[in-house]
Amino acid sequence: MKIIFAGSSAYAIPALEELHASSEHEVVLVLSQPPRPKGRKRRKADTALALWAKQHSLQLFSPEDVNSPESVKCILSYDADVLVTASYGLFIGKSLRQGFPLGAINLHPSLLPRYRGPTPIQTAILQGDTITGNSIFKLVAKMDAGPILSQKQLEIWDGENFSSLHDRLAKQAAELLLDLLPNLAQTPEIPQHHDAATYSKLITKEELILDFSQTRTSLLNKIRAFSWEPGAYTLWRGSKLKILAAKSLPESSDFAPGSISKIIKNEGFAIAGSDGQILVQKVQAAGKKIMSAWAYHLGAKLELGEKLGK
Repeated sequence: MKIIFAGSSAYAIPALEELHASSEHEVVLVLSQPPRPKGRKRRKADTALALWAKQHSLQLFSPEDVNSPESVKCILSYDADVLVTASYGLFIGKSLRQGFPLGAINLHPSLLPRYRGPTPIQTAILQGDTITGNSIFKLVAKMDAGPILSQKQLEIWDGENFSSLHDRLAKQAAELLLDLLPNLAQTPEIPQHHDAATYSKLITKEELILDFSQTRTSLLNKIRAFSWEPGAYTLWRGSKLKILAAKSLPESSDFAPGSISKIIKNEGFAIAGSDGQILVQKVQAAGKKIMSAWAYHLGAKLELGEKLGK
């Protein structure tokens, strides 16, 4: 099968890797978003998938407008059988969706119609879900609304963070795709129940801020959902402090929410919440590497009762 593969983020890499290694398929073209400004210096950088494609000498096309007549003509000239997309991040127009004998399909890391949209993995963790999974569906004009071709559940481990879950979902999606492709032409299309659809949304910087008046469960879910990147954070002595790993301490505290309520040798420091405490295990101070909370405490000389936040 001749395949054009479109993607941008790291979620798409395992699927492209499996296709590239397969003797049954040929990736004739990789589509990705063009280089965008990144980092403090705002230098343009390739997407994670584009970098992987270059490293493996795959044909790469990164147009600003994938739906322009020139782009469509170029893409369809490869005479591919199917277009596979995964976290591409750009709308695929009708000319491309209908330009392949086997159509255009998308890999999405949720059990659709649950969590359509750009951040399904983070949203599942924020909501405290214990089950997620991957869906492969046929692309239509409406976002993540096409009929399901394949779907598989995946357990969210207790305390698992975004990075771990992301990598496991990406691997599962690759396996699901390789299983689907040989039977794609005969696979029944199962319409989604649109009335049951829920949505994820882009995460704003404000949503990364930890509010210690919330419950322990809400705080821990937020820490997990944004770890290791971009990192949920608070302020300590006026500087940003990312909290990247923590666990629950159910015993109550006499300190106000947001205060350092306990320091446990070789483990870390606790912060009081509205219904108990959380024991912070991993942190990252501004401009520093990730470190254990205990090591951070030794250098920062945290004091009991000291309050974090604004």
